[in-house]
Amino acid sequence: MKVELKDANGEYQSQEVVSLVITLSNGETVEISEEKQIRPAHLAEGITIWGGRIPREDGSVEEWKASTRMLGIYPLAANSLHLFPMKK
Repeated sequence: MKVELKDANGEYQSQEVVSLVITLSNGETVEISEEKQIRPAHLAEGITIWGGRIPREDGSVEEWKASTRMLGIYPLAANSLHLFPMKK
């Protein structure tokens, strides 16, 4: 998956990644990754968005609970929404 990062000067830097972790100013995170599962043929290619951080497969249940958040979604317009991590 390719991401572009835009700096304060408006310049873009392209990066090839498998996951993108966004850390908000309050310390909460949202992780975006490539699709992990096979999707139905009628759906377009997309991304997986995880509230918190995607847990390691070999992690304990306690680690999974600590790294996971629910996702809040607030529609702003037909093509825009506010997405935020929420503690359970």
